[in-house]
Amino acid sequence: MAKLVDIQGRFPCEPDNKKPTLIKKWEYSTALYPPNNAFTSDNTFTLVTTDTFMLGIYELGPGGVFAPLDIHPGDESYYILNGPVVQRSGNGQFAYLETGEGLFMPEGAWHCCHNFSDQKTRILYFITPKAWDEHIPPAVIPTEEETKFYKGPNNDNLPDMRGAIKDISRQGCTDDIGCWPVDPAEARKTGAVYAVRDFEKLNNVHGTTHPMLLRFITSNDYGHFGEMVLPAGGYGPRCSDPDVHKGDGALYCVDGPVTVNLVDAEESFVLEPEDTFFLPAGTKYQLVNFENKPVKVVFAITEL
Repeated sequence: MAKLVDIQGRFPCEPDNKKPTLIKKWEYSTALYPPNNAFTSDNTFTLVTTDTFMLGIYELGPGGVFAPLDIHPGDESYYILNGPVVQRSGNGQFAYLETGEGLFMPEGAWHCCHNFSDQKTRILYFITPKAWDEHIPPAVIPTEEETKFYKGPNNDNLPDMRGAIKDISRQGCTDDIGCWPVDPAEARKTGAVYAVRDFEKLNNVHGTTHPMLLRFITSNDYGHFGEMVLPAGGYGPRCSDPDVHKGDGALYCVDGPVTVNLVDAEESFVLEPEDTFFLPAGTKYQLVNFENKPVKVVFAITEL
């Protein structure tokens, strides 16, 4: 629909005219990335791109890879919609990720992704506060001598990452909101990347009157990314307690349909699977489940 460079920070709204917006899956902006070589490009769908974050999906065909390595001036988090995928970092880390698992990449981490399966893979990504500088893709790419991999030509002269990677397998707590899966400043300093398996997500509950499960993949000073799971049942439809955020955000429907109710505006919108809803900062909303099964959305919020 448009070049990535043309819609950066401006979809579905201009920065000075943000409003709650339902984006149907057929309205996503599509492009190849990188745009200059289809053979090593992924199929990219831009869901939301504002002055504070970007939310999108990229697809890789069987045996595919996007190349060369990419980098962002913000943190990037993954939610694997259809796996498995193998994420490669320039520092020599390789993460094998299954459907429903996540990944945290601090700003400045060089990366690419491989699909070694016989099925198409799909990755939901959240980049904040900024996805790219002036060049899309980056103008300067690391050489083989500047990255680590099996029998890489310069492995011995590059940093040893073993002491930089932290163990994130412990059970988290409410105090970890804002620094999950690791301290963000330290991760940005070391460049360590973290796969967040299902059992490593930070679990919490939003609301006491109408509790809803929150499962953070990442939570730090740049943004918060994870799952909201709203159960079914009860007297009438199950709904979440109303919430409002200090920063912009978006909801992506994984298992639905689910209704987004704008409490103050007295408007509601139905999200079907793969639809997205953009929530400008200060929007009071709640989720409503009219189904006989739990519903799930992925949230991407810049400030809680």
